[in-house]
Amino acid sequence: MKARLLTYSLFALIFVLAYLYGSVIASRGLHNHVLVADYTGFLLGSALLAEGHAPASELYNIPIQTTVQQQLLAGSGIHFPDGLLPFVNPPYVAMLATPLYYLSPEPGFILWDGLQLAALLLSLWLLGVMLPPQHRYLFWLGAFAFLPLYQSLVQGQISPTLLLAIVLLWRSLRVGPSADGWAAASLAILLLKPQLLPPFLLYLLYRRNWRVLSGFTAISAAVYLLAALVSGWDWPFRYLDLLNWLGSHPGRYGSRPDVMLNLRGLLIRIGADSTPLLLALTALTLVALVYGWWRNDHAYTHSPLRFGMGRLDGQPTDEEGSIIDEVWRKGERVGNLELQLAAATIAAALTSFYLYTHDLTVLIFSGAALLGWAAQAGWPAWSSAALLLSLFAPLLILEGQPFDALFVLTVVAVFMALLYLLVQPRVAPNPNRPDTP
Repeated sequence: MKARLLTYSLFALIFVLAYLYGSVIASRGLHNHVLVADYTGFLLGSALLAEGHAPASELYNIPIQTTVQQQLLAGSGIHFPDGLLPFVNPPYVAMLATPLYYLSPEPGFILWDGLQLAALLLSLWLLGVMLPPQHRYLFWLGAFAFLPLYQSLVQGQISPTLLLAIVLLWRSLRVGPSADGWAAASLAILLLKPQLLPPFLLYLLYRRNWRVLSGFTAISAAVYLLAALVSGWDWPFRYLDLLNWLGSHPGRYGSRPDVMLNLRGLLIRIGADSTPLLLALTALTLVALVYGWWRNDHAYTHSPLRFGMGRLDGQPTDEEGSIIDEVWRKGERVGNLELQLAAATIAAALTSFYLYTHDLTVLIFSGAALLGWAAQAGWPAWSSAALLLSLFAPLLILEGQPFDALFVLTVVAVFMALLYLLVQPRVAPNPNRPDTP
């Protein structure tokens, strides 16, 4: 009965979100919606390349971008504030988006969003191994109720692809050294949003996983060379110049650091916008992250398991004993790797210098790890749902309003909770029980 109710709830939620998605687009008309959504930025990048503005001096030239975008919007009656929604991605993103230029805006948007939806569904399916069957419904409900995901699909953003990159990185690292090449390739997908990379690179450095790092370096070099052949060898400097110029015009050209759901946005909201303070908080977050990893790897104990936290106080009940025997028999589904990468994902969102609401779609990975850990620890379903809600609380996001700072604080609280889980003592293999994981 419970499974049937959750199934009906999931389909009802998907129907509601599909209705909202369709109503937003219908209220504007598909053509107009496509042209005012973030998708237009990718369309602009494809148009710049297709019309011969591939050199970085032109690709990141504001007057040229303005002229090309006005041509794309000609006859639609749409005008962006300041006359431009700029293309602010590396050249290889424009190269990937080039086919969009040869499609009409409507089918291009549908194809683009369809690929993102496919990436999302694949991610959710792959994450399912962290969860027992009865908890997967909760996870899917939480994922589809997550406003950043909804916003990503409405705006035609690529955040589901970034989520898939993290999921594939996790799956590859879980396989072991034989999948190091796939791990490097998965990490390279995050080059689409390089600001999310540092915590994951830091994790591989901490692990001394030189094979993945060298593979990632080789792929990054190949991507740079490919972009250099199209946009010139100096494209990184031109790209950074554009980002610095946009940073000096907050509130204009789509640059809104005051609504970013990260540490930078939080400081702006509370009137403490200070570069040294931001750098200090970023460094503190990363230091705490590395310390959590280190304690997680070294804080082992031979004491008995306490039920509910991965261990037992005294004698377990028959029900608890059967659960623990099942864990011993099958091994942990959510172990050090999952919790450490979940913390890295949240740290990437908090410390990213440039991050909007839709980018938080990557936190679905952290939500899966937390929900899987709670189920594995024997938490009842209601507490697992509360745990998921604490991360996915979509109603706290009122973009541009004071309340949206609460979501940043919620993410900070979940990050601290994850660090607490990481530093808790782990059970070392029991020499008296050869079947202990």
